[in-house]
Amino acid sequence: MRFTICTIAALAAVTSVVSGCGSDAAGPSNGPGGSQRTATFAIDSALGLGTSRIEIHLFPGELVAREAHVEADDLEEKIVSAVTAIDPGQGIITLELGGLTLTYGAGTRFRTDAESNATRAAWEAAVQSELSAGRHPLIEARRNPPAAPQAPDDASFTAADLRLKTGAGDPTIELYMDGDNLESASGTSAVLRVLGLVIEVNDRTSLVDDNAGGAVGSVEFGMGVTSVDAAAGTLTLANGTVVRVTSSTAISTAGDLLTLESTANAVGAGQPVRAEGRGTVESAGPPAVINAASLKIEVDD
Repeated sequence: MRFTICTIAALAAVTSVVSGCGSDAAGPSNGPGGSQRTATFAIDSALGLGTSRIEIHLFPGELVAREAHVEADDLEEKIVSAVTAIDPGQGIITLELGGLTLTYGAGTRFRTDAESNATRAAWEAAVQSELSAGRHPLIEARRNPPAAPQAPDDASFTAADLRLKTGAGDPTIELYMDGDNLESASGTSAVLRVLGLVIEVNDRTSLVDDNAGGAVGSVEFGMGVTSVDAAAGTLTLANGTVVRVTSSTAISTAGDLLTLESTANAVGAGQPVRAEGRGTVESAGPPAVINAASLKIEVDD
């Protein structure tokens, strides 16, 4: 884990959030253990404690964090936003999210809800069709994280994976950050600089701990898969978390793999398999065990 909001050197323990941030830190809860806390908090001035992967959901049309998630380490960084323009010749996409621009090229994989390996031309045409119709389509851009957190003023992001999504969604940034991203902190608010964008974190912001070991109730997960036991109905994530798949689990047809058997075959063949979804914590472990309510399994090749 590589960032610190509040006394987030130990945000995985909910009690650290409450005791480190003042008596009014407690707020809405995702479950009996209170894995979510309203962000009436002070930012720890000593952010040189390491780096962490932070997921920031923003209010639409504002550079204000609606939620700030401290996540387990992942193999990818991600941006979600509506598109305002695309330049196929240059491989540039302009986003509603602060006017941020993304680049893509020969190494980028293109996906739609109907096609997990679309051609670049077909994907660009789909985006242009939406824009021509007066709509701003939602995309999800992913990349492998750099060796060290990106400099706060560096706005570059080259997508290894571009997904055209249907429906609406919060503008979201999921990146590895460190103390350099904290521009200022005072009382219950702070200013973060990420990808050259100035993002405010204040008492409208909710903190969410996605670490299964510190959460009770509904949690999200998203990580590479290291092993699968189809007979037992489980898969194991890169951080050791065990995801239990039952007859009640809704496996997304938008994924590349639709059964644990096909997932086991892909993992056994050395393919980079990723699972993401939501569920409830059965056991804090170790290893943590999550009962999956929803699950999407993809091959990131």
